[in-house]
Amino acid sequence: MHYVLAVCDSEIEYAYQLVNYLENKKGFPFGLQLFTSLDTLLVQAKKQPVFIALISQKDYQKELEYEGIEHIFLLGEEKDSTEEEKVFSKYQSADRLVREFLHWIADRNIISKNVAAGLGLKMIGIYSPVGRCLKTSFAFVLGQLLSKKHKVLYLNLESYSGLGKLLEKNFTTDLGELIYYLQNSKESFGCRMGGMIEQAAGLDILPPFDSYLDLISVSGQEWIHLLQEIERNSTYEYLILDLSDAIQGLYDILRSCNLIYTLGREEGFAEAKIQQYEEVLRKGNYEDIWSKTKYCKIPRIKNLPIGLLQLTYTELAEIVKKRMEEDLNEE
Repeated sequence: MHYVLAVCDSEIEYAYQLVNYLENKKGFPFGLQLFTSLDTLLVQAKKQPVFIALISQKDYQKELEYEGIEHIFLLGEEKDSTEEEKVFSKYQSADRLVREFLHWIADRNIISKNVAAGLGLKMIGIYSPVGRCLKTSFAFVLGQLLSKKHKVLYLNLESYSGLGKLLEKNFTTDLGELIYYLQNSKESFGCRMGGMIEQAAGLDILPPFDSYLDLISVSGQEWIHLLQEIERNSTYEYLILDLSDAIQGLYDILRSCNLIYTLGREEGFAEAKIQQYEEVLRKGNYEDIWSKTKYCKIPRIKNLPIGLLQLTYTELAEIVKKRMEEDLNEE
């Protein structure tokens, strides 16, 4: 079932700006309808029931019975709320408003089923047994370039990602929280995930694990379950998985990917590790992993920026673009 959120505010400029933000927010789990008067919303509700409505507090008339509107929330200048009448401050940042809204409805299990139909998610795994091969840089650039035309989500599953520092972000949640809700409150998964997503240079990110010990405690089965629920509960077209040896069930995750990039370097130790990895796959009956793997030797690249946000202007980006053209038919 695909749920629709009705936004109603007679302050026309604000209403259009909010809806425009939501329409462009990748991973937002609702369809949208815009109303600039209460009367038009009520007319629509009588024709077809409205599941959730965000209504300007100044337009709201409590004595009216909103027939056909199942859940009503208010947009106001204050945050005075009751359990029955939730008010979201409309002049906070749009990002914060959306997070607060999604967390609120997730906490109360308002969404009982999948909130969006998957569109055939393509999972791309980036993995290498070779260290310092620009794996994360490659994965992040791939995600950024794909996100110019597609809805893309990036997951970093490394022991110590350093992602917060590299992106200059202070994450308040991490993947461990999402897995907790997957285990204990599956009904609210889609909204919970939507409320956790961060964005960097157009790419959606789920904050990585803060603790190595928490990361390695997640079972392979739980990782597969997480990936399945992301597909069921979002409209993403690509999921970029930045993988490491630290995670349980690595080979099963790789098997789930549509395409895998394994990176190497042009030197002897790197070549030996890649050969050993390929041999392990063969002996373990995981030849299917290697069959959908694109092995990329990354040359030495001078003067790479320290952060991740400038990488799309580097020689590495040209390498990734070439791979996209050849492997994904993306120009």
